[in-house]
Amino acid sequence: MIVAVGLAIAFAAGVDPRRLALVAGAIYLPLAVAGLVAIHWYRSRSDETTRPALFCESASAELRAGATLRDAVTTAAASVGFDRIPLNSSTEDLSAAVAEHFPTIGEELRLTILTAARTGSDSAALFEEIGSLAIAQSEISHEVRVATAPGRATALVLVGAPVFYVMSMLGSGGISAYLASAEQRLVALLGLGLFASGLIAASLVIWRASR
Repeated sequence: MIVAVGLAIAFAAGVDPRRLALVAGAIYLPLAVAGLVAIHWYRSRSDETTRPALFCESASAELRAGATLRDAVTTAAASVGFDRIPLNSSTEDLSAAVAEHFPTIGEELRLTILTAARTGSDSAALFEEIGSLAIAQSEISHEVRVATAPGRATALVLVGAPVFYVMSMLGSGGISAYLASAEQRLVALLGLGLFASGLIAASLVIWRASR
């Protein structure tokens, strides 16, 4: 009742109804609101899988514009938010730093930078090819995430619901009623073991499906 009165006063004071709805949901339906917030965060987060392709495209453009290999790599790295390349570093250190930051195509980038630095050959086309490889990997990763999304959502519900129930029982003190006798404690222990086994099995299935 107090919560409803507070929400009504806030609404009368001109607070955004969407914020009030979010507050009300967090109070009365915390699990559902937490799930919606998690989904929104997941969908709005930046896609890190495109950064290697953007780096390669930027490096290729810089090289075709006449930049040196070091300047092209440094500028391309800065354009995707990687500005921790050591100053006056050797070619080996430069290639190692770039390879470490973009592990999906790290070895290809390292060999390309080292080869171009030693032979002086035009590496713009090589960066374009590696960028195409990075784009293909990004598309495959996206398809895998889409294909496994139903399984991850099901696993989240199957795992989250029991965890939420147990946590709520622990918070209210009602779980002691289920552990009053030795038989109840044995059943609770068996149930916990089955739940842990199911959690491990579900995690393995999702992990294998995402590879």
